Amino acid sequence: MASFETTDRRALGILSDTVAEKLGPSDKVTREIRRAYTSGKQIDRFMARAAFDALPGWQRTDIGSAAEHLAHAIIREALQGEPFQTERDWRDMDAPQRRVRSARKPDVGGDLQAPPRFLTRAPR
Repeated sequence: MASFETTDRRALGILSDTVAEKLGPSDKVTREIRRAYTSGKQIDRFMARAAFDALPGWQRTDIGSAAEHLAHAIIREALQGEPFQTERDWRDMDAPQRRVRSARKPDVGGDLQAPPRFLTRAPR
């Protein structure tokens, strides 16, 4: 079995928490994503991706936005008051996005976010 990357596991944990908040802890999608997070098995990740893809587009977008905000909050909290562990300055994570948004037409429905890698990767 290929190793389940630490970054993917963290992203899956954030997605799992967000889906549980949005859909409820007993929802089928929540259970599938939680199972994939806890086991890390490829088949469970495949089933979680299928369950997530079955959601309507507006719900996937809503969950993706909420998960992204949660990830930013976790990073900010981890870096608050501590010296930076990486060379990247995480304090101003949204600045490039603001410059890109101002250069193009305003969106009516908001920006579409790309789903996490584990949801778009084909199983091997």
